[in-house]
Amino acid sequence: MKIIPKYVLKHFLPVFFLANVGFVGIYLVVDFFERVDRMLQHHLGFREIYLYFLFKIPMILTQGIPMSAIIAAIIALGMMKRNRELMAMETAGINPGHYVAPLALAGLLLSLLHFGLAEYVVRPLNQKLYDTWDVKIEGKKPPLWMNPENIWYREKDTIYQIGLYDRKHRVMRLASIFFMAPDFSLARRIDARSITWTPKGWLAKEGLIVSYHAGKTDQQWFNREMLDLKITPADFKSGEILPHNLGWLDLYRYTKNIEREGFSATPYEVDLNMRIALPLATLILTLLGMLVALRQGIHGGIAAGVGMSLLVAFAFIAVSNIGSSLASAGTLPPFLGVWAGNIIFGSLALYFWLRQTGR
Repeated sequence: MKIIPKYVLKHFLPVFFLANVGFVGIYLVVDFFERVDRMLQHHLGFREIYLYFLFKIPMILTQGIPMSAIIAAIIALGMMKRNRELMAMETAGINPGHYVAPLALAGLLLSLLHFGLAEYVVRPLNQKLYDTWDVKIEGKKPPLWMNPENIWYREKDTIYQIGLYDRKHRVMRLASIFFMAPDFSLARRIDARSITWTPKGWLAKEGLIVSYHAGKTDQQWFNREMLDLKITPADFKSGEILPHNLGWLDLYRYTKNIEREGFSATPYEVDLNMRIALPLATLILTLLGMLVALRQGIHGGIAAGVGMSLLVAFAFIAVSNIGSSLASAGTLPPFLGVWAGNIIFGSLALYFWLRQTGR
């Protein structure tokens, strides 16, 4: 490695790691005191509590990487500028790209690290966190079984098989409901093209009711039928997280299958785009941090630079969250809504870089 890139990274990496350690520490302390009382009330042991917060660290890191990157970029270049090292390089005829490129490359590598950490570490651990908090503490009911194509759910003596549950419209599509007798024999079965939640309860459309008794079978076709079911849409929230625990490629295939069947795949398209856009935000914020540092005066304070970096990061998060919410609601296309923050702040980074280089 050449001397200048190595020297720049020597300033960048320690600040980045220190910022991440601080972010994780503060997050864990606040989260611990918010949750520990309820954990103890539900008689969780020390090992379960310890593992819960240990498994949460990778998720916290993915949230802290973008903000730590912009802080580290501003402090690294800010210190070099304050010590007149950048001025000395420019006087010696060294192109700014020699000390900017290493930070840009570091931002790109951190984006890849962010994506890999989220896909291969955080996602598998999310199910363990869910089992501890949502199931044991919140009392939510886990589904009987689920894969990308079907949802199976059991509620006491009733088993539900759902081709697709549309959580936005609260509709079970291509659903079958099996009512079991006390001896666990099949007493009744309902098949329906759709079962929709209404203020009066579940409304089934275009289906068949089959009753089994005394060795005989009775069949009744229906167009619309109100069903007396014990479950509500809230019971299916325990299964909503499962598609999001799929890897990116598996979720992509799942989304395409839903679209081919003619159903809305907007929530999953939003998730697919976010999994790429959020890691790439690390690179964009690193570039913005560099430009903020380069535009500061020689006597610009490090504290002011950090404050500016936090302001930029929070503005980026606000724009991204608003865009993602609009995309989830169907107001904006998923790609445009999710990528709004990256597009806007990436354009700002390009604009300020062109001004900085005088092009």
